[in-house]
Amino acid sequence: MLYTKEFYEVMDFFENKASKEMYIEGSLTREDREQWKRQCYYTNGNANNYFKMFLSGYQLGKIS
Repeated sequence: MLYTKEFYEVMDFFENKASKEMYIEGSLTREDREQWKRQCYYTNGNANNYFKMFLSGYQLGKIS
């Protein structure tokens, strides 16, 4: 799923929801794509952890 259109759509959706409905201290600046292989998606550690949880929920919803 990494680097697919679907993955970018999930990131965009997360950023939209996070900026409107969640308080995440710091920015939602994306890491370089090379870092994504190491599960580092955002430069902000809190945002990165929230996104990993969000992504896990999204993937679980897809298989249910």
